[in-house]
Amino acid sequence: MATISITQKQTPTFRAMVKDDLGRLFDVNTDLATTDELTSEGIAAAPIAVTIYRSTESLTPYESDIENAEIVAGFDSLAIDSSAFLESETVQADGLNYNFQWTPESRAVFPFDKVGYYFADFIVYPKTGAAIVFRVGVIVK
Repeated sequence: MATISITQKQTPTFRAMVKDDLGRLFDVNTDLATTDELTSEGIAAAPIAVTIYRSTESLTPYESDIENAEIVAGFDSLAIDSSAFLESETVQADGLNYNFQWTPESRAVFPFDKVGYYFADFIVYPKTGAAIVFRVGVIVK
């Protein structure tokens, strides 16, 4: 699990390299499920979403389980726009080591307002296959 370290009131940008089952860069135009497709499968979720948790135990990333954390208000299965994914051509042309980039909106509700350990669970639903899930830790000092 990757971990980001920030100071209070600093907003992190989350980046990840997301690939499909065949190891190709994930392409939202061809690989991402739609809300209608998910609904027809009985899945009541956004195609891309994040839940941010704040650990109730300590600053250590090794205790990043849901039993020892609380969901940050306003960030429970928060839908993320597909524009968080960069075009494959951009990733390759610029030599980037990520194709997913998202910065949480923090004007109305700031998710990292207290010192402590947080983690963000991202979920991406492809048209076929299992959901892609990844976690990023955030230490707020």
